[in-house]
This record gives sequence, structure tokens and C-alpha cells, in this order.
Amino acid sequence: MPINNQTIPSLSSLIIFEASSRLGTFSRAANELCVTPTAVSKQIKQLEAFLNTKLFSRKKTGLELTSKGKAYLVTVSQVLELLSEESLRMDDKISPVALNLDIGACFSHFWLIPRLDDFRDKHSDIALNISINNERFISKEVNADYDIAFYYGTVNTLDKNSILLFKERILLVCSPSFLLKRPESRDLKNLWQQPLLGLKDGPDFWENWQSWASYCGIKYQTPQNEMQMEDQIAVIYAAMNGAGIALAWDWHVDSLLESGQLVALTATVECNNNAFFLTRSENANQYGAECFINWVVSLYNQQFHPELPKVC
Repeated sequence: MPINNQTIPSLSSLIIFEASSRLGTFSRAANELCVTPTAVSKQIKQLEAFLNTKLFSRKKTGLELTSKGKAYLVTVSQVLELLSEESLRMDDKISPVALNLDIGACFSHFWLIPRLDDFRDKHSDIALNISINNERFISKEVNADYDIAFYYGTVNTLDKNSILLFKERILLVCSPSFLLKRPESRDLKNLWQQPLLGLKDGPDFWENWQSWASYCGIKYQTPQNEMQMEDQIAVIYAAMNGAGIALAWDWHVDSLLESGQLVALTATVECNNNAFFLTRSENANQYGAECFINWVVSLYNQQFHPELPKVC
């Protein structure tokens, strides 16, 4: 049923009426609402004219509600309180909706999940819904089904809603036990004869053994003993368990190198074509998205750029 707005007075006049009734004088109401007593008096006169009834009797001691004024105050107070409560519920800082994350398995496994407890400590009011998507490209959808997405793409895909999170830096790693068993693997001249670990059917634009060799100025040879796997997580776990040498991204293995579960056979090589990004959709939950992105950037800076100031 349509609401007849011709019968509803202005919200400001109702707020002034409630304050005047509660405080007993126009001057006190004016002081609370940061307006002049004249403005309060004028609004009450306009409200009484709109309702075609008298709401107050003016006494020397202050204001006194008429019988109709008392009845109207009950309704107005209930309506204003309900409106206030519902407006607070709409505020994402007080009652945020869940934040929908669309992220790759590697970002989830190697970087995000080990740090999630820290996010929950800092932002216990924000719930996260996590979906794994290993084929996310930058989305131009107007009504995207995510708030925050993590994706891999060319450097020129950066736009106003995205931040470049990880530059693409790759290196060779293996387990300490593998290196002990095959110390000759440190000599890259023997690399193509060593057990190598690679991705099966990786997209053409992903870095791979051939592109890594090109960056390093090493002649590529078809590996004589390569074990191929479906995803990078399996590649890293195989390397941790001594199955071979893996081509890895630095942010995948930093903590594993630090703990000694993996050792680096080469220095990192920075690639210039692609990168890993965080992006937010146009319809993202503003408060939750800002909190999550700022948290990620702060931890990233601590990990890779400890000299930079923290993002609050």
C-alpha cells in the first residue's frame, strides 16, 4: 500500500517535538540539537499547523503537553527509536555483512589461511566467505558475485579498484633431504637431468621452466625426469617431501624456507610481465573491503618491506 506522504510531517519537526517534550523547554531542546530557540519554536508552530492541533501549553515553568500532544509523543518516540535502531543496523561498521572472497588456492593455502587468526583478532565483526577460483581474471562485471578477488594477470590490468600485491618473483627450491642425496643439483649445468616438478597443462601466460631459463640466461632443455602435477600446492608439497626440484614463487615458499622445510637452489628472478592482484568489485561492502585490503597490505609490507609504515 503506498504511503501518503502528504500526511507525514518533516523528520526534523518530529525530532524537535520529541526533544522539546522530553526536556520541557524550547531553549533546552535548542541547546541539545545545536539550533536556536527561535528555530525550535518555529518548527513546533509549523508542526502544530500541519497537524491542525495544539501540542503544547506554554506555562511560566515551561512546556506542558496537551492530551493530544501526550498521545502523539508516544507514537513519535516509538517511530524515532525504531528508525534509529534500523539505521544503525544498516551501518556496516556496526553490523557488517559477510565479505565474499574469490581467491586462488595458492593464495588461500600459502598466504591467507596461516594469517586468518590475526584478521579475526583485529576484525572479529567481519565474517569471511571464501570461494576458491584458480581461473579468476580481472572482472569487468557490474554486479560481480564477490567483494574481494585475488587474481593473476598482466601488469597492465591494474585499475582504480585493484592493488598490485605480489610481483612475480620465482626461484628453484627443494627439500634438505633431496639436496643431501643429490648435492650435484646445486650446479645448474645438471638441472635438466635432475628430477623436476612442474604443472600439468598450465596456462600459456604463466611462467614455467622455459620462461625461467630465459630470464636466467640458461639454455632450456627438455627435462629428462619431470613429474607433472595438477596444481602448485601439490608441486610444493612434493618438493617438501624430497620428490624433486620445484619452480616456486617467493610468496609461496618464504615461510617454508625460513622454517628449513625447503632450501633455495637459486636467487629469486623478478619477471616483468605478470603479477598477482587484489581487486574489489564496484558493489563491494565498503567497510569490510577496506578493512580486509588494509590488513593484507599491512602484512605484505611487514613481510616484504618492513621499513615502510604500517597501514592502519
